Amino acid sequence: MQSNYSTSVLVVILALALSSCVTQRKYDDLAMEKRELQREYDAALRDLKDTETGRDMLSEQLRSANAQITQLESDLKFSRERYAELDKNNKDVLERYDRIIKENEQLLAAASDEKASLTSALAEKQRQLDQRERELRKLELEAGNKEARLSQLSNDLESREARVRELESAIEEKDAKLTALRERVNQALLGFSAADLQVTEKNGKVYVSLSQNLLFSSGSKSINAPGRNALSKVAEVLRANPDINITVEGHTDSDGDPGFNWDLSVGRATAVVKELTRNGVDPKSITAAGRGEYFPVATNETIPGKAQNRRTEIILEPNLDALYELINN
Repeated sequence: MQSNYSTSVLVVILALALSSCVTQRKYDDLAMEKRELQREYDAALRDLKDTETGRDMLSEQLRSANAQITQLESDLKFSRERYAELDKNNKDVLERYDRIIKENEQLLAAASDEKASLTSALAEKQRQLDQRERELRKLELEAGNKEARLSQLSNDLESREARVRELESAIEEKDAKLTALRERVNQALLGFSAADLQVTEKNGKVYVSLSQNLLFSSGSKSINAPGRNALSKVAEVLRANPDINITVEGHTDSDGDPGFNWDLSVGRATAVVKELTRNGVDPKSITAAGRGEYFPVATNETIPGKAQNRRTEIILEPNLDALYELINN
């Protein structure tokens, strides 16, 4: 879906760049589509954050499951000890029962009163024995249920651990790709000064920031020779990494009319997109956007600050479709 939107925006922007007269309605349509793309971009960032939150929740559930297993193992141990104690008592009762039977048989011949008393005692002992046998059966059943629950928790724990490992592996792979991409871009652009070109990594993306002095003359949308040289080197890296989503953003300082600045930022972003695609970058993976003066990186109250704000940013983001698929399964 994002690819279709990107193609639509590119067609509209190209039409605007080539048109000698832009109607207000077309301008509004372009702005509306730009806002839609921004919302989708923000939603993608929220999804990534939700993924990391999900990973933390699974880790917490893992710790909770381990605690439950420990408690169940303790309960099982206690039940087994109780069972052993009751079994020992039962054997003692049976031995005493046998002894009482023998004594009763001897005493029956001596006195009927003693015989009745012993018969009553025997019945009581039998009742106690029956009660203890019922308690033993109940404990055995409880022990069996706890063992079954422990087995189920162990299976659930293994499943959760496997899912956490999959998520962590996918995130590590994404981070490794991002770091490798930043290093490739840095290596490709070693010959340029830090004032004209900077490569940074933040929020899961690589930002290649090119100054106005490197790409354009003041107020112009035409890329100069040093700028074309820099963009050809960036394009070489992008061709080697076709699974990267690319956004080109134009930025200006706050001097002059805001509407003109916005048009200028859109035109410059479009010019950079055209130059990258001329150098072999897949048009389906690239989007142009104009930010005007509204996203400064420095103050517009000083000349050096304004120079930093007059820039074009090439934003590189790994394709996260595989990670989203893993999260949703």
